[in-house]
Amino acid sequence: VITALGANTASSSAEIAAGLEKFASVAETIGLSYDYSTAALATIVANTRQSADTVGTGLRTIFSRLQGLSLGETLEDGVDLNKYSKALKTVGVDILDASGKMKNMDTILTDLAGKWDSLSKAQQTALAQTVGGVRQYTNLIALMNNWGDMEENLKTAGNAEGSLQDQADIYAESWEGARDRVNAAAE
Repeated sequence: VITALGANTASSSAEIAAGLEKFASVAETIGLSYDYSTAALATIVANTRQSADTVGTGLRTIFSRLQGLSLGETLEDGVDLNKYSKALKTVGVDILDASGKMKNMDTILTDLAGKWDSLSKAQQTALAQTVGGVRQYTNLIALMNNWGDMEENLKTAGNAEGSLQDQADIYAESWEGARDRVNAAAE
């Protein structure tokens, strides 16, 4: 997946791998799939040209906040939405399903992307600043504003089987071609 996205975007395999290191530890906990993780990272790096470390750290913050809950006042209260999740709810994105269970991050991101274009620029900025904070909100805006790229990157990730071998074959062919040209010139 990393190889395919590195080859198809303006980010490299090394950048994607470095960025994933910053938030991979929370990905499983919040229900973020590998395809969404790599696609989101590649989308933001390719569109902003920020360092992968910066983007990865930003995504860790954003993803942690998007699924934020707080404990109720008593054990019977269970959990309540924190300020970040309440901000999502005000624009029509709920982090809990109908039975009160937490949605996975893939679903939350897709739901947010579905609402994003219906928000005014002021609402988008306010939501992004609330969820991402002053330092990370631009990453959320970059991801949502480039959701078409994200969808393309998800397709690439889903079809990545054999990409590493394809890249190795291209390299081998180019090396073999160069060697053959040198041999022909020498003859």
